[in-house]
Amino acid sequence: MKVDFLSVLCRSSDMERQVCFLLLLLAALNSASAGREERYQAAGGTLVMAPPYSGPITNILWKHNGNLVVQWLSSGLEYYGRFKDRTTLDTTTANLEITGMKEADSGLYTVEINFVAQDQEYDVKVIKNVSKPGVKPRPLTCTSDSESCVLVCNGDTTGAEPVTYSWRKGDGGWITEGKIMTIKNDEETRRFETFSCQMKNPVSEKESDPYKNPFSEKQDGSSVGLVV
Repeated sequence: MKVDFLSVLCRSSDMERQVCFLLLLLAALNSASAGREERYQAAGGTLVMAPPYSGPITNILWKHNGNLVVQWLSSGLEYYGRFKDRTTLDTTTANLEITGMKEADSGLYTVEINFVAQDQEYDVKVIKNVSKPGVKPRPLTCTSDSESCVLVCNGDTTGAEPVTYSWRKGDGGWITEGKIMTIKNDEETRRFETFSCQMKNPVSEKESDPYKNPFSEKQDGSSVGLVV
């Protein structure tokens, strides 16, 4: 949408002016988020940020939440604060590498090249790898005589969010569902010998050991407890 069109619209009727201001607000929001990359990073891993810049570079300044990370000038290269000894700046490309990422390293990373703030920004969220889950039944004792049971994909998600859950019946494919899956004692369910669950976040994924289906035609009818 051209600026001259918006200018004309803003000088029109009250309704058109309201539309104009809304469009200007949306344009401002889009401009503010342009070039901002949301990135998840595994705790303890290495973060690499490569701003899209071509041409000769004479100076570089990286910031984290407005605080200095590293600065390169003709006078030399200097790293700051907790980023010392685990940060490497490529002065020919402005690429930045930070090892041993921690939760405190989450936040917005910005870069200035040749004293000009670049549009490319990195909104980094440092999260833990998911733990190995286990399938836990409800009630805790689920037998072949039960009408139905609830299976819970149980695992520690502290510091690992966002987490998604998937389930597998027997040797089938993974189906994304919630943390809880209800199984019924019917002919369809009895076809499967086991159930497995998987926890996944943007940096990792792990699956449980197979949980024996208490309703399977191949089970002996005894109670089935937690498999971890």
